Amino acid sequence: MDEPNLQNLRRISRRDLIWIIPSAISAGFFGWLAWRTYSIHFTKTAVAEPLWREGPRVRAAALNELGAPWRFKYFEYAYQGSPLKAVVFRLSEPVVGGLTVGGAHFLALSRICTHQGCVVNYVDNPELGSIAYNYRTDHPFLGCPCHFGAYEPLKGGKAVYGPPRFPLPRLRLEEDEGVLYATGYETPFRPLEQG
Repeated sequence: MDEPNLQNLRRISRRDLIWIIPSAISAGFFGWLAWRTYSIHFTKTAVAEPLWREGPRVRAAALNELGAPWRFKYFEYAYQGSPLKAVVFRLSEPVVGGLTVGGAHFLALSRICTHQGCVVNYVDNPELGSIAYNYRTDHPFLGCPCHFGAYEPLKGGKAVYGPPRFPLPRLRLEEDEGVLYATGYETPFRPLEQG
């Protein structure tokens, strides 16, 4: 085996390092930025027909409390004996996993972000939402204040922007004598259940 010719090997000088190190840092940053952009925009799980699991019957809202589209009410649902923050909406159109009563459309969702478990809030000002959550729409949506994820009620709670990949779990609604009740929940119930 031939010995390498040491005269042909170039030594890295300090001047070379001044160029190499910032270039490597820049390449790493832009690689991370490309991966992050891809994951924020293109890795969201679609919303399908829910698979319901039986749960306790909990009063969500009276129909007259949700008298117009985009009215909402926060309530607590009992998940495995613990209180779970939830929200019920009246929407402008029917959605998968929702309930229609006499031409009015309703949807109930968990308010626990599927990214890291923060509590999401109702964002009723779309202009403010476009600035704070980087999601532009002409109607209210749900936003996570921890990492600025956005969820779209008209798509059944689908994650539409930010780090969350999975939609908010839906709660099954039933109507009885002018009152909406949550009677079950979607499985897997993320982030509390994996699947």
